[in-house]
Amino acid sequence: MDTKKKTFHCKTTTEQELTGKKILQNCRNQLYLDFPYLDGAFASLEYKADSSIDTIGTDGELIYFNPVFLMKKYLEDPAAVRRGYLHMLLHCLYLHIFMESDRDSGEWDRECDCFVEQLIDKAVGEGKISLKKRKSDDTQVNTNTFDDHIFWQRTAGQASGGRRTKEKWEHILAYTSQNKTGMQSRAGTQTNDQQEELDEIYRSKYDYRKFLKQFCRLREEVELDTESFDYIFYSFGMEHYGNIPLIEPLEYKEVNRLEELVIAIDTSGSCSGETVQRFLGETYGILSEKENFFSRMKVYIVQCDCFIQKVDVIHSEEEWKEYIRNVKIQGRGGTDFRPVFELIRQEKERKELKNLRALIYFTDGDGIYPGQKPDYETAFVFLKRTDKMKLVPPWAKCLITGTGQTAEQMSV
Repeated sequence: MDTKKKTFHCKTTTEQELTGKKILQNCRNQLYLDFPYLDGAFASLEYKADSSIDTIGTDGELIYFNPVFLMKKYLEDPAAVRRGYLHMLLHCLYLHIFMESDRDSGEWDRECDCFVEQLIDKAVGEGKISLKKRKSDDTQVNTNTFDDHIFWQRTAGQASGGRRTKEKWEHILAYTSQNKTGMQSRAGTQTNDQQEELDEIYRSKYDYRKFLKQFCRLREEVELDTESFDYIFYSFGMEHYGNIPLIEPLEYKEVNRLEELVIAIDTSGSCSGETVQRFLGETYGILSEKENFFSRMKVYIVQCDCFIQKVDVIHSEEEWKEYIRNVKIQGRGGTDFRPVFELIRQEKERKELKNLRALIYFTDGDGIYPGQKPDYETAFVFLKRTDKMKLVPPWAKCLITGTGQTAEQMSV
């Protein structure tokens, strides 16, 4: 091992650069065997030696590497370099390198590193990739990652160049999602008839409409009850006014109403704006049926990918209709479900949520789930039956929406 290290130090600058590029190409080829659907992402990064940095990093166009560091690290632990390569690729794929202007860079770096490391750990745990799993403690993230994020700031400072790079990775993200779905579909062994039959079974078992209706809470609300009246006044009129009944409707009745609801929308690259509109439209159709809305209700609509992107609070049927007409999807990064649960916890502490009935999370299911069961009903809603439904925690409901639509119409 010592001899190899000395050999590296004796190489010329050109030889070191060529060796570094070969190392990265080898890592890419090995990762491609585990993740063939990432072919577009792998092909989008070139390599460039840069001795001004201590480790490696990327700006979404190039992977910059310190040749001496890379050769030394690869000799010590090839798997760590492969993991580092995948780590950087996921940063690009989930648009982390395009930091939001109002975010603290240190906090952003830590959150993004934690997110991609958990994704990699998940792949390792499922046997999708042959890498060592890091320690689960988040404090270990910094010791397991070594990419330099300085290039993210440079990308953010480039107006037209940064915009083009971001658009490129947005297209790659969409392509990757379709590519992965297509490969999974081709790998299936069931006939179309069998698949359609299973879809029907799942739709019947995991009926979103049925689930949502059960959370309409019985509550007394003051309103005219035109179907019943006070019989005392009725009899009085018949007796004293020549068979003229006095009808006075009761001024209240018990009705099924939804008090508070949180609807979270997974705005990762796999969910289109049209798909989200259809989901909200179906939800509105269920809730707007006779006597299912309070005159003043409270529904949170939260857009979230790996971070909370937008929160809207709906108080009336009119506001809901307006939201659906003008909804704009924000995010398009990776998926982490936990920020929504944290948002709910904070809102309950602030007494903004007092009678929360349920959290409904519309998603494709590919993300990081919370480890603890909350004190309210939770349902993850899918467009159609998928293997990702197996990832949903046992304490949460798993539902299918889109009844009456074909699989092609409902495709994410």
